[in-house]
Amino acid sequence: MGRQIEHERILLGRRIRGLRNIKGWTQEELGRRADLSYKFIGEIERGQQNPSLDTIVKIAAAMKVEPLELFRFEQETVDKIAIENRIGRILKTLTEEDMRRLLMVLRVLFPAA
Repeated sequence: MGRQIEHERILLGRRIRGLRNIKGWTQEELGRRADLSYKFIGEIERGQQNPSLDTIVKIAAAMKVEPLELFRFEQETVDKIAIENRIGRILKTLTEEDMRRLLMVLRVLFPAA
């Protein structure tokens, strides 16, 4: 159980770092906006701290996302096989019409493919 909790804490930190980087913010900027120490933000991002619910809510509010968005770890998955499996499971749930829409989106994102 301890390893799983540590793994989840690392994924949470990666997710927060990823969202922060998308916004182009430094740890200092996120800390200022969330009223938290930038050192604490860094420790959370490295998986060294276990943030409280209050801290998670502050970080989410500063980033203007729902708190649950911080726990969407699939973006942090680096294993190609795991990503392919996840995509496959999603595809199996789509209707034919949804598949057509998805194909149009993919053609826009990857025109050379």
